[in-house]
Amino acid sequence: MTVLFRRRASLSTFLAAALLLPFAASAAATDDKVGAYSPTTGLRSPGISKAACSTYPSGRDINVTRKMYEIGQNRKISAKVMLAMFEAGWVESWLNNLNCGDRDSIGIFQMRPSMGWGTYEQLRDVTYQVNKFINVALPLESRYSTAGQLAQAVERSGYPYRYDQAQATAQKYINEAARPYGTILTLWTKLGGVNGSLGGPLAAETDYASGVRYVPFSNGIAVKYSRGTFAVWGDNYRYWAAGGGLATYGLPTMLPKRAAVSPTGTNGLTQGFQRGWIYWSSKTRSHAVMPAMQSTFVKYGAEAAVGFPVGATVTNSTGTTQTFEKAILKISPTRVTTKVAR
Repeated sequence: MTVLFRRRASLSTFLAAALLLPFAASAAATDDKVGAYSPTTGLRSPGISKAACSTYPSGRDINVTRKMYEIGQNRKISAKVMLAMFEAGWVESWLNNLNCGDRDSIGIFQMRPSMGWGTYEQLRDVTYQVNKFINVALPLESRYSTAGQLAQAVERSGYPYRYDQAQATAQKYINEAARPYGTILTLWTKLGGVNGSLGGPLAAETDYASGVRYVPFSNGIAVKYSRGTFAVWGDNYRYWAAGGGLATYGLPTMLPKRAAVSPTGTNGLTQGFQRGWIYWSSKTRSHAVMPAMQSTFVKYGAEAAVGFPVGATVTNSTGTTQTFEKAILKISPTRVTTKVAR
């Protein structure tokens, strides 16, 4: 880990280090370990890692903090472990994945290959290093009352108090990392933010499926993938999720748009998915026109002619059938289509 300068440690420092020695493998030798906070002023200083690096960042790397938060979120770690991780990362590297440091210390937490934390290549990987920190912290969590003490148990610094001193800064970057960003942030803002269609975010952006990122919200989800960034919310989201979600309908391929007015005067919305179109109106609620019925639905004039769907697309040994406001559409096993007026 980082070392600012060498000095003789106090008796209390040695006692604190000795008490913590059985609980975690050291990330660096502790005989000359010096904190990134001045022991006299308590002010943040960059530590020896700055002197050891040809260039040194001036602040946190947002890509690193987002990945840290995402991994912690997906592993369902407690707020204490999350805070300990961010405190340690801020003290040791200003939350950057450094490729340099004191002796062979590298990465966010300035872990040392020579002290058994992993190979140089492993420790250059953010995912590996974050999981390594969490793996060491979890068995120790219940032994310590504060996140800073837990961070110290993992880091084994000569100045145990320095991590708790970083609490406010660490919490600020936790809050930042949890927020929507990029194209999902743009869409969420366009839809009204926390008071809009989607509501507030329930978690940070993470993987949903291969090549798909998403954020769950209180009233729906937003996804981004190769076709763009889209959202599904409200009744359509609840219908989509209850009906099998991704497995049944796939991802949204558009945002909801105004549907044509039906012959009964129904106004509503339609939204396309990879497998099906979901129609909604306050009168008929949400129902999907699945691929087996789509071409027949269009053939007979879609919602402008046969109205909104009022039931599901049903396929069995007798063919495919679906009921709409003004007609029942049928497709025989031999692909003969019929429309029965209602």
